[in-house]
Amino acid sequence: MSNENGKIAVVACSGSANTGQTANGVAAKLGADSEDYVMVCLAALTLGQKSSLDKIADAKKIVVIDGCPVKCASQIVTKYTGKKPDLDIQIMEEYGIKKVPNPVFDKKDVDKISKDIQNKIKNLQK
Repeated sequence: MSNENGKIAVVACSGSANTGQTANGVAAKLGADSEDYVMVCLAALTLGQKSSLDKIADAKKIVVIDGCPVKCASQIVTKYTGKKPDLDIQIMEEYGIKKVPNPVFDKKDVDKISKDIQNKIKNLQK
């Protein structure tokens, strides 16, 4: 068992488009803003890396942030851990951000989406 027991595991897309990088930025911000969150490496899950799998197994909630409708992060979490996210966010659909093949993203979007996700998580815990 990891020492992350009881935290909210956040798994994010980190695709090469702006939406994937926004998703990754949001996950990093959540982790930096509160000790209640632990970021889980998406690539490590596909490799069966024990500490990443333990973070998911020990989490009180699992939040997945996908950049686009392909939902790679959500599919990977389910496939490699057998668990479904408690909260599954898709940046393009839920926040209307258009996907462009450019990793440059707006920090204001990261801040806005992070705050919104924190509110959604609070509502899950009620």
